[in-house]
Amino acid sequence: MLLAAPALLFMSGVSLANGFKILGVKSAKAIGMGEAFIVQADDPSAIAFNPAGLVQVRGTQVSTGATVMNGWASRESPTGMREDIIDKWQAVPYSFFTSDMGREDVVAGIGVTAPNGLSSEWSDEGFARYVSTYSQLLLIDVNPSLGYKINDYLSIGAGGSYYYSTATLESMVDYGSLVGLPGRMDGKAKLKATGYAFGYNMGVLCKLDEKNSIAATFKSPFKARYEGSAKYTGVPGFLGLGSPLKTGVDTSIEFPAVVVLGYACKPMDRLKLEFNLDWTNWNTLDSVRIDFDDDRLNDATFMYDYENTFAYKFGAEYSVNEDLKLRAGYIYNEQAVPQANWRPSLPDTDSHFVCSGFGYKIGKVTIDGAAQVVFYEDKFINNNVDNNETLTSSSVDGKYENFALAFSLGVTYKF
Repeated sequence: MLLAAPALLFMSGVSLANGFKILGVKSAKAIGMGEAFIVQADDPSAIAFNPAGLVQVRGTQVSTGATVMNGWASRESPTGMREDIIDKWQAVPYSFFTSDMGREDVVAGIGVTAPNGLSSEWSDEGFARYVSTYSQLLLIDVNPSLGYKINDYLSIGAGGSYYYSTATLESMVDYGSLVGLPGRMDGKAKLKATGYAFGYNMGVLCKLDEKNSIAATFKSPFKARYEGSAKYTGVPGFLGLGSPLKTGVDTSIEFPAVVVLGYACKPMDRLKLEFNLDWTNWNTLDSVRIDFDDDRLNDATFMYDYENTFAYKFGAEYSVNEDLKLRAGYIYNEQAVPQANWRPSLPDTDSHFVCSGFGYKIGKVTIDGAAQVVFYEDKFINNNVDNNETLTSSSVDGKYENFALAFSLGVTYKF
């Protein structure tokens, strides 16, 4: 059981999280508006937000960019001891290509985004060492899409997704607890796996009149299947397992469906406002089972019981002139992780995103920039997740404080 305890590969990412879905990384333009963008959806990133909006993207366009972010988290134990996460700047890129192929009613495109791509890291000697010292989930979404204009008021769109994923988890193993010496005989576990899956997305966009529009999108659930290996070092000889111990592992995980509803209006010619309601069906993630190839190791099931979440997104764009746009946005994002299954590898909590941005057009080139400040509500934890208090000399109980910054830059070229 001690060997199985560090085997959970997939739940990671300290900043900008909703469960392990990352907000604010798919488009510098959308980020500047708090991702309230499924109605406006008027640049190549419509592929990721609402493929029905592709019909608003004229000609042939290429868009690429990245979001660079850092998250700071600290934990104060019940006895007042403090420890900080190892913070580092991380980059999440995106790219889109679209073309109307000379037609008025059809636009096709393909996008490559990383809706999951962050890592979190705590000290090898810290409080969380037997649950997680390093965890990373990378999920790449390759998404060909098509938008179709039915008439001047109604458009629809759909796309397919191929997901490629890699996952890594490192933690310490408290072998000393087996012989009454907790914390005195640590080894290390490292697990790596790769996986893939297929899914789809679709959307609809309806212009009610010249000033008001509505939209809806659906992102399908999908199951990613992972295969990889586990390596355990520092295994004491009295266990008779050898050191290092290596074995294959495999598992699968259910990623949730996402539904977004949006309304946009133009209270004045130069100002656009949009509100999105984002619902994520997290309760399909009940548990994850890890299967070991080595028969000497028992397979393990880890409980998650994630809860459905809403994210409330509001955005505004003001046209200073034909070339310069100023943007602002706000997101309130609910946590998905229940108290009993909360882990320091994913310090998820209710959060507030304050966003700003700009767009500047120079000939055929448009430059978009955005900044995000993320305030996480304090989280008080009292649990025995993965039996860490029962099986090891550790506890993740305490008060957690989180804060994050992110900056995005994107370039779009229209042929």
